[in-house]
Amino acid sequence: MAMNERSLSRAPDAAADAALDGRIAESLVLRGDVSGLNPKDRALFYVKLCGQLGLNPMTQPLQLLKLNGREILYPTRGATDQLASNHRINREIIEGPLVRDFAGTKLGYCVCRATHPNGRVETAVASLPVSGDIAMLPMKLETKAKRRATLSILGLGMLDEAEVESIPAREKSAAE
Repeated sequence: MAMNERSLSRAPDAAADAALDGRIAESLVLRGDVSGLNPKDRALFYVKLCGQLGLNPMTQPLQLLKLNGREILYPTRGATDQLASNHRINREIIEGPLVRDFAGTKLGYCVCRATHPNGRVETAVASLPVSGDIAMLPMKLETKAKRRATLSILGLGMLDEAEVESIPAREKSAAE
């Protein structure tokens, strides 16, 4: 009897998980965003995604961003740092941060090499326009390059936080 009680108590959870998975798939696959989820389902999806990626949801590793009318999740620096640690990814800045003139436009750039324990290597380039006070530019470039390399080597095609900075303000807004 205890076996049946356990089976029965787990059945609603499995059914709820299947229903949530269906709503998530519909929202993400058909619309490419999480705006179709109600707040409870969005929170459940957030926690589930963090669990699948090995991220601690209590550190808020993913942020909601409204972009072109869609609500997406993007990884913060904390997310990519956790991912690199969890997967033992070695990240090394191999060039930069430097400021160069590209076709008359001053751009800062930085190159990061990420190495996976299995020997696979990826490089990622980060670039940002040089404007105003450039004191923070080297740190932004290093962070962006490391994020991009981490997401790339792990095969996570997620928009990273630093890339969001390059999207014109008229096309983005913070998720409500």
